Amino acid sequence: MRLRPLRLLRSVPLPIWLITALFGALLASWSVLVPQYHAPDEPNQVDAVMRLVQGAGWPHPGHAFVRPDGVGAIAASPYGSAAVPYELDFAPIDEAGATARDDRPTWDELGDTRQANGEVQPPGDIQQLVQHPPLYYLVGAAALWALPGDGDGLRWDVTIGTLRLLSALMVMWLPLLAWAGAHRLSGGNRIAATCAALLPLAVPQLSHIGSSVNNDNLLVLTAGLATVTIIYVLRGDTSPRTAALAGLFIGLALLSKSLGIVLVPMAVLAYLVAWRRARQDAAAGGRSVATGADRDAPFLLSDTGLLTVPADATRFPWRQLLLGGTVMVAAGGWWWIVNIVRYRTFQPETPGFPLGDDLDGDWASYLDVLVNGAARRWWGSFGWFETNLPMEVVGAASVVVIVLFALALVRGRDGRARVNLLFLLWPTLGLFGLMTLQATMAFTDHGHVSGISGRYLYGGMTALAIGVGLGASTFGRNVARVFPVLFLVAAAAIQWWSVRSVLRHFWKPVGGNLSDAWEAMTAWSPWPPSAMVATMWTGAGLAVAVLVACVWIAVLGDGQDRPGPTTFRDPSGWPPGPDIWVPGRLTVEDPAEQHISRPAREAHPETAPETVLETAPKVHRGATEPAPAERSGTDSVPSGSTAPESAPSRSAPDEHGSSSPFRSGPPGANSAPSTAKGRPPSTTSPVPSH
Repeated sequence: MRLRPLRLLRSVPLPIWLITALFGALLASWSVLVPQYHAPDEPNQVDAVMRLVQGAGWPHPGHAFVRPDGVGAIAASPYGSAAVPYELDFAPIDEAGATARDDRPTWDELGDTRQANGEVQPPGDIQQLVQHPPLYYLVGAAALWALPGDGDGLRWDVTIGTLRLLSALMVMWLPLLAWAGAHRLSGGNRIAATCAALLPLAVPQLSHIGSSVNNDNLLVLTAGLATVTIIYVLRGDTSPRTAALAGLFIGLALLSKSLGIVLVPMAVLAYLVAWRRARQDAAAGGRSVATGADRDAPFLLSDTGLLTVPADATRFPWRQLLLGGTVMVAAGGWWWIVNIVRYRTFQPETPGFPLGDDLDGDWASYLDVLVNGAARRWWGSFGWFETNLPMEVVGAASVVVIVLFALALVRGRDGRARVNLLFLLWPTLGLFGLMTLQATMAFTDHGHVSGISGRYLYGGMTALAIGVGLGASTFGRNVARVFPVLFLVAAAAIQWWSVRSVLRHFWKPVGGNLSDAWEAMTAWSPWPPSAMVATMWTGAGLAVAVLVACVWIAVLGDGQDRPGPTTFRDPSGWPPGPDIWVPGRLTVEDPAEQHISRPAREAHPETAPETVLETAPKVHRGATEPAPAERSGTDSVPSGSTAPESAPSRSAPDEHGSSSPFRSGPPGANSAPSTAKGRPPSTTSPVPSH
């Protein structure tokens, strides 16, 4: 099955759309819950967008500083207090300090901001973000240009709020991407795909970062798109269109942030693995073995239903690599080539940028920040790491994710399924390795710790969610069906805990209650209270709808039929029903291929169904060939080393059937076909045994 984005979108079930919409509402709520500029690097992130809006360009690192209106935005926001407006203030934010919405200045008026004593505001700090590629900031600038006010004519709080919602719009598609990848790898397992879609909702820090102004959010989106594309490559789609899409998504990831480089070796290796698998299948004769031990073999047959491996698939994929690489360089890789030529380094340092926290060379403290700090900042460390989830919650949640992913690896049906999962593990491990390398080199050099944050690993969120979803489907049919409900309940619990923590830390006044916190939050919000109430009620309604959907999924199960007595059907007749038999394997019909011409099946009332195997004109996308001479059946299928010619099955194990590469049924469920219809009790087989 090839990657067809529009067809894939049309096949998305309603529960996944509901989960995606719920995640969008959650992100929109978090965009107001966290005070402006109480997100990592957000003052500089907004200033980087506005310098493009105002035509200030993208100077060399070390030659750019936060602009005067960016400094004025810091003073106007609740970043600091009235006494120290330019320093991060950890005290609860006072409702009385909020200026009425209609009286708040526009962005271009902030450059004339005066301090409380009447003096001119201080100059801006170094702007380190110009060391990054500008795609995220160009997208933000384009969004502001599209609104009334020439980009910088909006109120300062509306400017920040709009950019936050734009980030939320980028990140909200993660459940959909996770579903697409898990659905493809699991053979359409409903439990695995739904659990994968729900995982992003269970990471509060992702909700926080995803609703703040941060270039990591565009990397999360582009890396997720690239991950799904690479999954299709692993499953045999080596078409030029998919190669171009992979190059495009990886190129856009590289133009978002340098961390997108981890996707390059992942894609190259995926093509090499797909090529090797195709050669193995061709060497095996292009036929499948109908056993439960390797139901995905041969590689391309599992996806196309062809009786032979296409010749193009067995050739070294230099065309795909050349096409994808060219598109990648054109879409974003050129930025890093220019850096190497101009600066003799992949990403230049920013002179004068603060070194970070001084640990005085204490390696034990450094390792604690690297391991425990990164885990906490991945799950929930809100603001500038100002309020955190308890380490017990972080540890327990981390163990659940690790165990589920490990179960997917251990219980993978065969080596190919396990290799696919190792590919899914790579983005997170690769990103953590890059972060560790950079932070360790800096710590070795000057004893300060910097550059360690959980958000740097979110480029691997889609791949990680897919692996966790696949792990949830390994518990057996009766147990696995409750996991979507468990995932949703766990997500609701950890989100509620996080929201209460943020409200109490930032908004709840001393001696006040959560109602007072709500009043303070709405006073500083760029949007009227009615908009926030509407968003909350919409989110609550979506949550109820998702819960109902998860309960219904628990009733339906994983959507994969368990093998009973195997029914063999004549492939040339294209009979109704999910099972279509071709010699040597059981495939399923692809409902997406309904446009294929299917010849009518002749009735044979005088012949028992278990004693006939008909052959008919070969059908492939509407074309027919003369039918071979009809075979008269006795009580067995044809024997010999060559399978009889029949119509391609156009199988799509993603939609029906139990072609999942993971064991979710009881032992022995994948037994050999029954002799009920068409198979004798003898050892005669239409394909050689392996």
